Amino acid sequence: MKRIFLILGFISCVAGMGFAASAEDLEIYMYLYNNSRSVTDQYAILTVLQTLKLNGAGEFYATALNRLVNQYPNIQRSAPVLEKTAADDLAQTLSALLGEEKYTTAAPDLWRTIGAFTAPNVKAEALIALGKMRATDFLPQVVRILQDLNSAPPAGREEADSKGKIARGAIIALEKFRDPSGYLPVFFMATGGYPDSVKQLAKATLPVILEDPSAPLTEVIRSASYPYSIKFLALQTEEEANIGSQPKAGVAVAALSEGWRAATNDVRQRQDLLRIRKTSIDMIKRYSTTDPAVYPLLERSFKEGGDDNEKLDSITALAALGSEDAVKLLSSFLQITTGRYASQTNNRSDEALIRSLINNLGVSAANVSGPVRESAKSSLRSVGAVPNLTPAVKNLASDALTKLN
Repeated sequence: MKRIFLILGFISCVAGMGFAASAEDLEIYMYLYNNSRSVTDQYAILTVLQTLKLNGAGEFYATALNRLVNQYPNIQRSAPVLEKTAADDLAQTLSALLGEEKYTTAAPDLWRTIGAFTAPNVKAEALIALGKMRATDFLPQVVRILQDLNSAPPAGREEADSKGKIARGAIIALEKFRDPSGYLPVFFMATGGYPDSVKQLAKATLPVILEDPSAPLTEVIRSASYPYSIKFLALQTEEEANIGSQPKAGVAVAALSEGWRAATNDVRQRQDLLRIRKTSIDMIKRYSTTDPAVYPLLERSFKEGGDDNEKLDSITALAALGSEDAVKLLSSFLQITTGRYASQTNNRSDEALIRSLINNLGVSAANVSGPVRESAKSSLRSVGAVPNLTPAVKNLASDALTKLN
């Protein structure tokens, strides 16, 4: 073995002097590697070979990994600790080299490596290699690994470290695959109970896997399988996506629908639902939509909103839509709210609602004509006949009406 290391030293020195490594060098390393008596020696040889960055060594790396995986049960059962450690290091390095070579023939042995070795770093590097070589036959298995990690978050610091390493490997692999099936497992990793570094990596990976995530995120929002807090995060993720306004508006309408479909007495869940609705309304206001389903949802937000801000937001969203249906609702809302004043059943927030309705109805009604415009004018005109309203509010309605005449 001493002679082997003398040869290794000589070749390393030659490479270090700037001479290009050749195919003959690879043959020498293959000979030395195959005649090594220990895994420790094999790892030492491979480490030197790695520094030479030889091209076309994929077949050698694949053969070496196959040999190692076949030997690993015996190594694990009876080898000294140093040999076991060297086996982990060797498997990790071979996996990395095969990934760089994109040597797809080795994919089955990389998958065997993931199953055979317990070291998280080995599993992670083998996963990354599968991604780099786009070994799509093993994509479902990689997805499953991340799904399983999501289902069983780490219980303590040690487990967070080990599971976190495997999760990072799976995330990077799915980034390389760039397949839509990997999106949701990575999304849930970004929202789960793993270390911040893992969650940040997952979040940064999402737009690489799928540029427009509207379909899977809508699936999360509509599904009964996920808590409202996750649905809200799905809505936020859609909002942050670098895509056009129409997909975002579509997801916002779906989220607003979900925000009103669900019912709960739990205070925290009610707050999550309120956040979903208010964020959805804000997105609808900014991105607009032609989906007729939005109108009964905004009407419900005005009439049953969780707080005054939701009611006010529904008014401005309707004004932003500016359609005839929107103007009809605003006219109706103004009549309902002034009616409470007339019957002396108004509450403290009604004046703020009336002011917002007058301003937004005046602007949006200017964009419509015919009976819808006349109905808006009638609603504004009726404000002046309500005795309990302040002169300032009546003047506001009069000004809006003047602009529509």
